[in-house]
Amino acid sequence: MTNEEKDCLKGLTEEAVAQSRQRHGANLITPPAETPWWKLYFEKFKDPIILILIIAAAISLGFGIVHGDFTESVGIICTVILATSVGFWQEYSAKKKFDAMRHDTDYEKVKVRRDGEVVQVTKDMLVVGDVVLLGTGDEIPADIRLVKSMDMKVAEACMTGESVAVAKYPMDEAYTGAGYAPNLLLRGTTIEEGMGEGIVVSVGDATEIGKTTRQASEETHIKTPLEEKLERLAKKISAGAFWVAVTMFVVLNLVHWDFAFGRYEFQWTWDMLLQEVQFLMGAVVVVIVAVPEGLPLSVTLALAFSMKTMAKENNLIKRMHACETIGAVDTIFTDKTGTLTQNTMAVVERDVRDEAMMKVVGALNSTANWSKGNIVLGNPTEGAILKQIGREDVVRLRKDYAILSCIPFSSKNKYMVSLIADGSGHKTTIIKGAPEVVARIIGDDSFLADVATQQARGRRAITAAVLGEADYAKVKGLLAGGGQINGSRYVGTWYIEDPVRSDVPEAVAKSYRAGIDVVMMTGDNLRTGSEIARQAGLKDIWAIEAKDFDAAVAEGNQQHGGRQMPNVIARCTPDDKLRILQWTRKRHHVCAMTGDGVNDSPSLNYADVGIAMGSGTSVAKEAADIVLLDDAFPSIITGVKWGRSLYKNIRNFLYLQLSINVSACLVAMLGPLAGVEMPFTVIQFLWINLVMDSLAAIALASEPADENVLLDRPRDRREFIINRPMLKEILWFGGTVAALCIAVLYGMEHHLLIDSWGIAWLSDLFDEINLTEFFVGYMVINWWNMFNARVMGRGKSAFSGLFSNFKFIGIMVLILLVTILMVQYGDEVMRTVPMSLTTWIVILAVTSPVVFLRELIRMKKNKLLGNNKH
Repeated sequence: MTNEEKDCLKGLTEEAVAQSRQRHGANLITPPAETPWWKLYFEKFKDPIILILIIAAAISLGFGIVHGDFTESVGIICTVILATSVGFWQEYSAKKKFDAMRHDTDYEKVKVRRDGEVVQVTKDMLVVGDVVLLGTGDEIPADIRLVKSMDMKVAEACMTGESVAVAKYPMDEAYTGAGYAPNLLLRGTTIEEGMGEGIVVSVGDATEIGKTTRQASEETHIKTPLEEKLERLAKKISAGAFWVAVTMFVVLNLVHWDFAFGRYEFQWTWDMLLQEVQFLMGAVVVVIVAVPEGLPLSVTLALAFSMKTMAKENNLIKRMHACETIGAVDTIFTDKTGTLTQNTMAVVERDVRDEAMMKVVGALNSTANWSKGNIVLGNPTEGAILKQIGREDVVRLRKDYAILSCIPFSSKNKYMVSLIADGSGHKTTIIKGAPEVVARIIGDDSFLADVATQQARGRRAITAAVLGEADYAKVKGLLAGGGQINGSRYVGTWYIEDPVRSDVPEAVAKSYRAGIDVVMMTGDNLRTGSEIARQAGLKDIWAIEAKDFDAAVAEGNQQHGGRQMPNVIARCTPDDKLRILQWTRKRHHVCAMTGDGVNDSPSLNYADVGIAMGSGTSVAKEAADIVLLDDAFPSIITGVKWGRSLYKNIRNFLYLQLSINVSACLVAMLGPLAGVEMPFTVIQFLWINLVMDSLAAIALASEPADENVLLDRPRDRREFIINRPMLKEILWFGGTVAALCIAVLYGMEHHLLIDSWGIAWLSDLFDEINLTEFFVGYMVINWWNMFNARVMGRGKSAFSGLFSNFKFIGIMVLILLVTILMVQYGDEVMRTVPMSLTTWIVILAVTSPVVFLRELIRMKKNKLLGNNKH
């Protein structure tokens, strides 16, 4: 210790405290800025589809002012408000739940030396230069340089991920090794053993945990895969809607003015100008039709439904889009301690030579104790041994024996010795400690080969023995001189580790079946990391230290399943985790990061989806998108299942709505060529495209998660949300419906349809197909198609699991009933006339092949596939 440090141990004066606080600030970590509720709400308006709807509402409002009809603009505005409000409320509710989990320890008291006296101050009042007195169980209140210590061990798992406490001691020379220096105590870590004094070197945001917290709360501006896809979709819809509107405007002019046939003599009049304004309105209506108004609501409802359901399955979603993002994940970066393992030391194996005496050594030669609620207090390693022996035996043995004297464990000696006496007064000297040290003392190294095997698996070994010398004074002398004690005997060894959670291997296996790679990043050593990875079920283990990552991936590795990157990365600092995560994301992987410690928080923040353990540090939970309330790795796979199912539900709704939009736009554009300038009124367009789609959004969003999605490969991040097969389905169905509609319109206009069929009963029923029956037929065709949309892309029957989803059935019935009411009583508003019950039944029957033809095609395909297999 330097003279300067000796002087510092007297402590700071009040004047020096004030100067230090003014220079370095208070010992408070700046909390992440709270997002006001109104800002949280207006963030929902950044959605590209919402922006398109706002523009459509503005155009519709403009025409509404001119014509005194605000029905459509009000409908669109209501949809926008509903979609944004549902999303806001779900995230705001999750935020409130998360806020309730926080706790603040900035105002706990710590002992410091000031003006030569020991006083207590709250943690926030510490300043750089303060001398702090620390003991077993204390949480380190700031970054401190240790200047005096006695057998100090500090648990640094929250900062490094190491499950085993590390020895801390003063150093005179500068530290040049890896990791944190042995004389540096980090804020937020806890002293497991020993005591000491040190000088505060950093406070508040300047501490290591403060720097990490700042990284954890930085704005990342990372877009989720779904946001990227919807943004691309919005651009394509905008461009498509513009060209559809232009085409319709041109078609209306060509048909009305007969420009194409040269029969109109061009001359501007007020009537012509008014007609052009009407055509422009028709084109604008088509633009509004082309925009999928129900999509934001569908996405929001699907996210909200998943968010609520996932919370019941121990996934607390803080950010709504994380529901879907977790389903797109193809790489899970996981911490070791507390995520894959139980974050508690346990005896996992023993070498027993004398069971009874091994229990005596473990129970009596220990500083750990049983407490209320079957909790063991004290050293974690000794606690693991007490748990293995069992509470009843420990209590019994401590009653049967008296402890007469003890040499406590120290990091220098690496053993603990106790002199005990039984009820008859017979004395025995027992020892427990590091195997190689005990082997030297008792003169027996026969068990060390087995110890080496177990240590190679990353396990800690504690050996027990009975010393042969009866004279305790001689025992102490021999131990102090490093001598051997004859007549001693080896009784056994405990092998201790932080065991892997029992449900982790199956969850890892599910990850692999789902095409998801699992990569463990830990602050622990390479040997322990590799063994835990093996126990957790990681495949083709390629283990390296973080400092060698760049060189390893540059060289590649063909010996471990042709992996692109290592899947066990040891000695990771927070910066290493963040660097490796960003390297992976740049290669278009969708990454989840799990963790519970402060050292995990920057990478939790920058991952596509950050997943924190519910029992983890507040910094980690603040940085995460999802908090696992049960701390279970399998809950991540449950999240993946819901995320993938959610994405399918969104795509199913897109198929339904875009099929409707394609057919409606084609009918609006080509209807004039069939002789009907406006096949649908503005109100009918609104009903088709807004009310029905909104109800359909609720129906399809309620579809439960499908376990089979975990057998699929993760989707490519760059893949457009509407892939080629889906585009073909949309164009085929939309085009077919449009072609049928144009044929019906042409037949209606030229009185050809029923007569040409020559079907007498239809001729009696439909004297003349009017626009009401045309509108109803179009509605019912799309109603039937909702059954197809529910199972699109799953190869299932439209009726598979139908009666287990009562929400879907209920909404389907509601859509039909409301449509019947609107048609029967719509009159001038809907431009409809009441229809007979027979007409309704016939229309439902005539349009039903939409479902039943698909069922026949599906069965035919399945039969062909079955034949090919045989």
